[in-house]
Amino acid sequence: MALETMIWDQTGAFDESEGSRECYEEFLGLFTHHRDRIYAHIFALVPHEADAEDIFQRCSILLWRKFQEFDAERSFLSWACGVAVFEIRNFLQSKRRSRLTFQPELIEQLSADRLAEEELESDRMEALRGCIDQLPASERDLVKVAYEGTITVKDYAAENQLSLQVLYNKLAKLRRLLLACVERKMSREAHYEA
Repeated sequence: MALETMIWDQTGAFDESEGSRECYEEFLGLFTHHRDRIYAHIFALVPHEADAEDIFQRCSILLWRKFQEFDAERSFLSWACGVAVFEIRNFLQSKRRSRLTFQPELIEQLSADRLAEEELESDRMEALRGCIDQLPASERDLVKVAYEGTITVKDYAAENQLSLQVLYNKLAKLRRLLLACVERKMSREAHYEA
């Protein structure tokens, strides 16, 4: 079921004023952007996929209902994952009879750890994008060929009349350069935060 349909079915139609429509569109944009990461956060804390799906559905509705409480100065992902933790705790409380349940404190700690990993991964991906953007165009193209999968490296080599081994060697060098670049950027960021 589409999120929009699910939200409308659960909350009923809201007034068609411009403010309501803008609020809804802002929520939908943020939610859509972070949807997969919110679900991954829930699934990392719940042992069964079907339970994670149920919690995610309830959490999605709750996020919309509470969206007016969201502080735009904060991270939407952090806020959404915080709401998800409460939904997980409520779900596990209702499943107390099950042999496999986690204490609320453990859920909160796992959630905090998972969110910290997500934010670090997001920072790394942003740094990687910046590093790739700094590469000369031909090297950026080679990285795209290797990781976007639109064509194979072998086909790229044939199209450009290049040796396959030379391209693989160049890719290995680019990986090392990109790793060093990302580590420098992350180190600088950590230094500024300290």
